[in-house]
Amino acid sequence: MSERTSPVRRLSEMKRWTYILPVVVFIYVICYIDRTNISFALPHLEADMGLSKAEQGLASGIFFWGYLLLQIPGGYMAERWSARQWIAILMVLWSIAAMAQGFTNSVGQLLIARFLLGVAEGGVQPALMATIRSWFPFAERGRAYAIFKLYTPIAAIVAAPFSGILLTYTDWRWMFIIQGGAPLIVGLAAWLAVVRDTPAKAGWLSTAERDYIEQARVAEGEPLQHRGTFKAAFTSKIVWHFALIYTLTQMGLLGLTLWLPSVLKKAFHTDLKVGFVAILPQIAAGVAIILIGRSADKRGGHIAHMALVLGSAAIILGGASLISPDQKWLVLGAMILGTAASIAWYGPFWATVTKLVPVAAAGAGLGLINGVGNLGSFFGPYIGGWLSDLSGGGYALTQAFFGGVFATAGLLVLTLRKKMREATSAVEPAPDPKPVPAEGQPVVISKSVKADAHPVTDPAPLV
Repeated sequence: MSERTSPVRRLSEMKRWTYILPVVVFIYVICYIDRTNISFALPHLEADMGLSKAEQGLASGIFFWGYLLLQIPGGYMAERWSARQWIAILMVLWSIAAMAQGFTNSVGQLLIARFLLGVAEGGVQPALMATIRSWFPFAERGRAYAIFKLYTPIAAIVAAPFSGILLTYTDWRWMFIIQGGAPLIVGLAAWLAVVRDTPAKAGWLSTAERDYIEQARVAEGEPLQHRGTFKAAFTSKIVWHFALIYTLTQMGLLGLTLWLPSVLKKAFHTDLKVGFVAILPQIAAGVAIILIGRSADKRGGHIAHMALVLGSAAIILGGASLISPDQKWLVLGAMILGTAASIAWYGPFWATVTKLVPVAAAGAGLGLINGVGNLGSFFGPYIGGWLSDLSGGGYALTQAFFGGVFATAGLLVLTLRKKMREATSAVEPAPDPKPVPAEGQPVVISKSVKADAHPVTDPAPLV
């Protein structure tokens, strides 16, 4: 019986996909909504508090400065202590900060609440990503991280109507309170009930399934417990290489937010039409994320998949600068394809990160890459706005710049081909697994597989 058709493998995969990932995605959808819902409240805050445009921008952006503080400690704590307990604590703190926004009465109070919200949420994503790493071998991480990234289109689709309903029937204060309270009421309960730090601690898995998952990771050369250090993360060249790539991709995403939505409004005129067509890019993004992540795991070639997607994003965003608002179907097509290409690289990217980043730098390294990368989200709007002013209010120069940013990210990805090839091919292939043992008996991996080996269970990666 082959490993791919082993009943234990099928059962363990099914439970991981249906238990762990839905909860992880749900947690971060709530997190993302609490981060972005201020955009719906800003007109009301302007009327009630008299916020100027500059103060509105500061209230939105100060979140990211708080967000940076726990990025690196977040991954470190998840690896060295407990991702389950760490995230539970952060959920309580972020919920309190999110609800506190509804009780603010001045600009200063709002800024403090937004900053603390950023601090609490900053440690969540690296810890969630460390959790995924603990539950999924490398051969499955492209799909696992791709599913995690679904929080972006899901939150984008859910946030607008959810916030709109609350603002229609209550006010901005209750919007913050209700949406901020969700982590305590629903998310925390689901998280504590389902998720464990490792399969060995999950009571809903059989002994055979737990052994199979963990020994699959050991066979790929990954220890079940990481003892990384901050120094290892900060001094690792590959960590900074990934951080630069991630920064560029986050800047490139601004190409969509700065130009295409405004042109979409000009092309389709009415808010109703814009509301309907704006859902299509998010649906396309969700489909693309899953297809690219699945293809990378099935066919190998994580580097090739990333480079192809980032190159496509560069061409689409660069070419979009030539489209007129009168060409409304081209505008819509560019937005659909651009949105999909701008985030579909996510699954293969983080799978590659967990493969190439040294074990000693793993936890803190995930936080460093994500934290530094999010600076692109902060500086991108300023660069885009400056380029728009430079070109007399148009967006052609802005789009060309962000297209170039994606192209640069794609070239940096290609420089990792040799490292990835060495990591995935310079090891002994894993032998066929033994017959599935009875319940309660451990699955034994052949001793011929070295502890530091990285056997390839899927076809050889096309890097």
